[in-house]
Amino acid sequence: MGMNIKDPEVHAMARELAARRSTTVTDAVRQALRAELERSPSPNGPGALEARKAVIRAICARVSARPGWQGRTSKELQDALYDEDGLPT
Repeated sequence: MGMNIKDPEVHAMARELAARRSTTVTDAVRQALRAELERSPSPNGPGALEARKAVIRAICARVSARPGWQGRTSKELQDALYDEDGLPT
């Protein structure tokens, strides 16, 4: 299986990392990718769903707190988005 990276800067960085670690370019790239994957949370990992729910709850709380939205029906809110010709306000 091959990979063809056509960015000279990426090649230079891979060669420099390999030289610093006294290893091959392939091993340097493998180690760098492994380290980054360990640092980056998986979108399907444990807690990911709860984290997304928390973000959505925070957005809902911010939107609900907007002045002028309290006590209005969803129909009133929807009607406020469009003028008498049905165009966005």
